Amino acid sequence: MSLPSEYDQGLIERKATYKEYAQAIPGAFAIRKSDKAPCRLACPAGLNVQGYVQMVKQGKYEAALKIIMEDLPLPGILGRICPHGCEDACRRCEVDDPVAIRDLKRLAADQFDPRDIAIECLPPREEKVAIVGAGPAGLSAAYHLARKGIQSTIFEALPEPGGMLRVGIPEHRLPREVLDREIEVITNLGVEIKTQSPLGPDLSVDDLMNSGYQSVYLALGAHKGIELGIPGEKAGGVRQGVDFLREVNLKGETEVGKRVAVIGGGNVAIDVSRSAVRLGAGDVTILYRRTRAEMPAWEDEIQAAEAEGVSIDYLCAPQEVLITDGRVTGLRCIRMELGEPDSSGRRRPVPVPKSEYDIEIDQLIPAIGQTPALAALEDMADLTYSRWGTVDVDPVTYETGRKGVFAGGDFQTGPWVAIGAVAAGREAAESIVRYLDGRDMTEGRSPLTVENPLYRPIPENEPLQSRAPMPTLPPAKRRGNFKEVDLGYGEGVGRKEADRCLNCGYCCECFQCVEACGPQAVTLNTHAQRPETLSVRVGSVILAPGFEAFDPSGLQTYGYARYPNVVTSMEFERILSATGPYQGHLMRPSDQKAPERIAWLQCVGSRDQN
Repeated sequence: MSLPSEYDQGLIERKATYKEYAQAIPGAFAIRKSDKAPCRLACPAGLNVQGYVQMVKQGKYEAALKIIMEDLPLPGILGRICPHGCEDACRRCEVDDPVAIRDLKRLAADQFDPRDIAIECLPPREEKVAIVGAGPAGLSAAYHLARKGIQSTIFEALPEPGGMLRVGIPEHRLPREVLDREIEVITNLGVEIKTQSPLGPDLSVDDLMNSGYQSVYLALGAHKGIELGIPGEKAGGVRQGVDFLREVNLKGETEVGKRVAVIGGGNVAIDVSRSAVRLGAGDVTILYRRTRAEMPAWEDEIQAAEAEGVSIDYLCAPQEVLITDGRVTGLRCIRMELGEPDSSGRRRPVPVPKSEYDIEIDQLIPAIGQTPALAALEDMADLTYSRWGTVDVDPVTYETGRKGVFAGGDFQTGPWVAIGAVAAGREAAESIVRYLDGRDMTEGRSPLTVENPLYRPIPENEPLQSRAPMPTLPPAKRRGNFKEVDLGYGEGVGRKEADRCLNCGYCCECFQCVEACGPQAVTLNTHAQRPETLSVRVGSVILAPGFEAFDPSGLQTYGYARYPNVVTSMEFERILSATGPYQGHLMRPSDQKAPERIAWLQCVGSRDQN
């Protein structure tokens, strides 16, 4: 196995901390381990970004998906809608632009159908788990429970599964065939999804517990829009953004005005405005109370909305809905200016005295935030809620105040990103398994803090390479339809973009060495890192330096004579000899037990050149 070009330099840097170092001690450095890449540490789901990017670079899309789907079952979905905070942490930023990590995840899912990935699951167990909500948190929990052998049933209030992935994100950003395909990944594992099955008078948590489910996971999402709190808000033609998007996404159409005002500055406001344009609105304006610099929507989405004809009016806020015959005909607004920062760190918008003005509209769509709908759970004992209307849970285990009931996703955090909900579902699944087994649900789950992490050095003369632009559907071809706007990388462009990765975490844990090792001497267990060192575990090592007689006294560099289970090939033959010390039985010299794994190190002297 070849070692990284910075191998020796990395060892030198670690001398002060790790006393055992050498060029090729197999148990420590045959598989180079150091700190995880910063992109992986920045991912809410801890996704092995470096590993799948390296596989995409080689065109190994199936291998890339296997790495991704260790942590999440929705690669094509997250490859389109993830906010890609990993790119902010990408060390390529120190050279030019971050690697297009999210888009490479999508490329893998576009090139290889995730439904064809072989998902390894433990044998089925008898316990059953009920999941309420088929959004990203619920789907993720069901996926990871199935892999542990625990079957679940998802109860979904909507007529189709997906939660906000289905009803909150327009099809021009997330095609329905992609969503349906990746939900099928989960149902193929035996997960049952019952749609149009909301919590309420006919279905309560108690009903689920009494019908044989040993645990319940609440992942209801945050589907209730927050009102503006201004006069006239109940008039005809005023509609919440989440309700507008839900009807568009389920039916393909909804009522849309000719002059539409959208209130808000997040991605929901952008999605509403771009959908209104596609449905034929003549004039669509977003009203936002801060400046563009404070706008929480993604910059590329803002630019896309503007390219499609959406106007954005900054530093303004609605004061009153103007009504004629019960319907909205205008909106009274006031100009704002930025004052001192608020709790979010953004400068607080302050009204400018005597700056009111009116605009003519025939539809008003507030999109200033969402909150969970709690009516079905208000009478449930032992559940408590924050002042934002989200359920209280243990921050590590996600267990609520009621034993055996867990919660997560937007129902617990409020509106957040899908990758965060996916991570929450995975952690809840781990807690549920431990709960069913009667094990400690917190053991070993404290977050690890890495100080002064060791990464592969960035070459001093690393050439500048422009980030590959995302090809898009021209704006003129977007009107009147919901065709996907971002078209995805072609294979050649994508592999070139992946090649920009600095591979800064040394071993990317792609596990290709496991698959390539015919004798299965290298296994997933050999990748398990000892907490006190950077080394990985190997059971026994056999040094086979070649045909010619070789003086073993020079092999101390490789652990010979320092570790009892490092032997030469000649000594190995004596071990297997019927007249040898173990009379033909294969045993470790250290404890006379059979080795679990054996590594052969060939041509060990070839790296001793000065």
